Amino acid sequence: MNTREILLIVILLILPELAFAFDCGYKGYQGCAIAEIKQIGFLNDANIETSGVNRASISQEGLKNQGQIKQSWASFGTNGEILQYGNNNLAYQHQIGIYNYAYAEQTGLFNSTIQEQKGLGNVANAKQFGVGNEAVQVQQTSFNSATVLQIGFYNKAYQIQGLTGTWGNKSNLMQIGFGKITIIVQ
Repeated sequence: MNTREILLIVILLILPELAFAFDCGYKGYQGCAIAEIKQIGFLNDANIETSGVNRASISQEGLKNQGQIKQSWASFGTNGEILQYGNNNLAYQHQIGIYNYAYAEQTGLFNSTIQEQKGLGNVANAKQFGVGNEAVQVQQTSFNSATVLQIGFYNKAYQIQGLTGTWGNKSNLMQIGFGKITIIVQ
């Protein structure tokens, strides 16, 4: 190992600790933005778009809900969370930056989760319970972690990480039911 590789490893080990020190979801960092949307009802649509260190949360109950979170250029620890309970839900999350966290949980029928993360050390987490669910997670660069849990019948899960020339990515996928398709590309 040369000096550059050692320095890179040290920086990558220190950055997550700094990210948690400034995470607005836990400590209430003054410079961070917090956006929350809670909806109960039918045919709801929720969109949150932020930049910088921020935390975004969408909670929906009902039928045909759609939630979207777009977060860009976070220096440390952007947090996006979508919880949906009902039918025909769609959750979409797009994050650019380092040490981002995206979480989606859906209960019902015909749900779909799409999570895109561009940056270093990102975590994407999706849980789906129901029939006809599909989870797609795309992460670019290195040291990313993607997890999907699906329980139901017509589930599909795709995880694509890093693409060429990257390292340190982790993928975890669990499916229970039938009619499932699993594709993992690292």
